[in-house]
Amino acid sequence: MGLEVHYPITRPFASRWFAIVTYSTAFILLVLLVVVNTALAGYETVTIFTDSYNATRPLWFHKFLVTQTPKPGTLCDAKLFNIGDTFSTNYSIFQWQVEYISRANAASSGFTYEGNPLDSCDVTAIYIDTDIRTWNMDINGVMTCKPTDGSYEITARSSYSISGLAGKYRPILGVTGVSKSASSAPRGDNRAVFINTAIQVAANDVADIIALRLFLQAATSPVQLSMAIELPWCPQVSASASCATTPPHFTILETDAIYSNLTLVQSTEGQVSDQLVADFYTPIANLVQIVYASFRVDLGIASPNNILIHNETWPSTLNATFPKTSVLPASESRLSSIFKATNDSSFPLSTSGTAEIRVVYPCKFQQRKKLGSAIIAVISATSAMFTAAWSVFLIIAATFAKRDPKANECLHQCDDTSQSSEKDGLASERKTLMSS
Repeated sequence: MGLEVHYPITRPFASRWFAIVTYSTAFILLVLLVVVNTALAGYETVTIFTDSYNATRPLWFHKFLVTQTPKPGTLCDAKLFNIGDTFSTNYSIFQWQVEYISRANAASSGFTYEGNPLDSCDVTAIYIDTDIRTWNMDINGVMTCKPTDGSYEITARSSYSISGLAGKYRPILGVTGVSKSASSAPRGDNRAVFINTAIQVAANDVADIIALRLFLQAATSPVQLSMAIELPWCPQVSASASCATTPPHFTILETDAIYSNLTLVQSTEGQVSDQLVADFYTPIANLVQIVYASFRVDLGIASPNNILIHNETWPSTLNATFPKTSVLPASESRLSSIFKATNDSSFPLSTSGTAEIRVVYPCKFQQRKKLGSAIIAVISATSAMFTAAWSVFLIIAATFAKRDPKANECLHQCDDTSQSSEKDGLASERKTLMSS
């Protein structure tokens, strides 16, 4: 035999109900496949940026395809921070910079953030450096984060400068328009504006005391003070602890001074005189308390002893007057005057909960394809799945049908076919006889 191409011979199934049930089931299956493939093939994964790590986007088919329903925290990539990276909280008052990662959770030197509240973070140190010669003050706050699950441990720093010079940039994120002109008064978020004003007033109290002492005793008065201050770690999770309910306690670890003759006296070499401590302690204490409370507002720490959130606590925390010393006369604190005079909606400040790091996360969401692409994708997927299912069904059905002994018997066409074959056979025999 030569090269041949064959085709299958078909025959109907015996039962008339079989066809009705088969086509009805096939139609239902076709509809189901269209719905399923609309969800599976009619949508594509796209990257969308959002500020919530737990963001999800429910779609209509999630009600039916439960396994396709996304869970919070599974669609977005965590934010990676390395040493030197900057961030702000959702209160956007100060900008923080990662200074040290003592326990990393991303490789050996980074940490990932997944939108968790900063309820294990608090300010643990404040550094103040003021120079009366340039009317400049630099303030640095150090924040330590130690989550209870031990996933990571970091130290971050925030810097803030105060100056009477127009060319000195004084950044607080939530404040704009810091020009000296009356027409450009500070504006922005009420919390940031009040904090900016309070810190500057407290800094002016310190500068005024230094300047007054320099005027009264120039030979023994410093023109620059620099100090390191330690504070207890008392995060939001410790809201009921004594460190959160009593006036904040701080310790001045080191005080250095530069005098008008440029002599530098460091506490590591020789203690700064008790007279200087007595003259400057009360205004510096006020400055430390207002800076400490400001940083904690940015962290969303609404502890009962935060003077910016609980107005009733400031009289027991701030010094309303600076006492008379052997060098300085008694004077009133302008910072406490602000708290006394403030009686509007801007104070006391409020928080909406523990702070979170303000981050934009790349998230992978499902989005419907363009109409033409979606139709082609659904048709292709449905056709492939339906054809495969139909072929398997026919193979299985034919296997069972052929078990019937009568399955291979000829139908009515076989009579005509057999008679025609017999006639062809007789005709062939006659031709053979005649030719012989």
